[in-house]
Parts: sequence; C-alpha cells; structure tokens
Amino acid sequence: MSNNLKRKIKRKKLLKDEKKAEKELQNKISNIFLPDNCSLCNKVFDKKNRDMAMNWMVIAEGETKALICPSCWEKSNKS
Repeated sequence: MSNNLKRKIKRKKLLKDEKKAEKELQNKISNIFLPDNCSLCNKVFDKKNRDMAMNWMVIAEGETKALICPSCWEKSNKS
C-alpha cells in the first residue's frame, strides 16, 4: 500500500472520529438540564452550539444551576 493511500485512510478515520465526538458532545449537552438563557442578562443559549458550550459558565449550587454568558462573566469578575 502506498503512503498516500495510508495517509488518506488515516485522515478519513480521523475526520469520522471527530464528527462522532462532536455528536456525542451535543447529545451530552442537550441531556443536561440547563436554562435556555443567561441568568443575568437573558441572552439566548443555543445548546447545540459548540462555541457557546465551551465559553459559557455554569454555576451549580445544589439543585439550582445558573448559566452565565461570557460578557456577564467578565463584568462579574471585574467587580
């Protein structure tokens, strides 16, 4: 088998694994009970958006969960 073909197969497998991991992350995020918007400014939170999932903050105190957008998080850290 040529190196080019091996590289092509390896790349295809890598892309397939990345896609599978992305879907698993989306499923896990959507299964967690979180509010649909920021607890401070009511900005909408899209549970299927990976960037939002990685940048927004979740504060859990017992059974209650607060979801905070990055801009509100910055404001709260400054004060």
